[in-house]
Amino acid sequence: MLGLFLSLYFWWKMGRDEHWDEIALFDGFFLSLIAFGVGGRLGYMILHPGSIGTLQRSLAIIAYPGVNVVGGVVASLILMIMFARAHDWQEWKVADAFVVTLSSVMILAGLGGVLNGSIGVWQGDLWVVLWAVVSFAIVSRVRKNFRFYAWYKGESSMAQEGLASLVFGMLVGVYYLVAPWIVQGSWMIWKIPGEFVIGGLMVVVGLILIKRRVGRQETGIWDKLKGILKRS
Repeated sequence: MLGLFLSLYFWWKMGRDEHWDEIALFDGFFLSLIAFGVGGRLGYMILHPGSIGTLQRSLAIIAYPGVNVVGGVVASLILMIMFARAHDWQEWKVADAFVVTLSSVMILAGLGGVLNGSIGVWQGDLWVVLWAVVSFAIVSRVRKNFRFYAWYKGESSMAQEGLASLVFGMLVGVYYLVAPWIVQGSWMIWKIPGEFVIGGLMVVVGLILIKRRVGRQETGIWDKLKGILKRS
């Protein structure tokens, strides 16, 4: 709960700086929470089909708990992008604010895991806190200063938003690169978990997207995805 209040403050502050309507800001925040709950629950049901059973149990989230964080975050981000399009907000600006908000939530969520021991072994809980603090510091700074990065602006007259979002995606990749080894307590390279592969791919894809975005003109996220699929 403390994490949600903290993230709401950052979300409101960034939205106010961008001159977004305050009522819409609060609407988008609480709708994204609902999307997180629905997407996270569906993700958990898909990945653990035998742990819940009936449809009635799947709705009883307190009696039969289980939420997939990745599924919830993806659902929240999709809703937020759709919400941005509906309110004529720049999608990349919203995505950049979203990742700053998300990383602020993860700081206190990870701290709660350390105090409660509910995420996993204590090394994993500490890694969540460390990763969240570093990620929040990096993406906050990138979001504020990306316009002054000459390498990113390239030959364009103005650097475009989206760098903080892509950097955050790479940081998530770093999380998955390191977390399995810490949680499992094994550094044997011949035991490569699936999360390690996913993390490596996220870092590589992030680097490619950043390179393609250097000096480019602004395009919407959906338009960017359509262009990638069309070229494929």
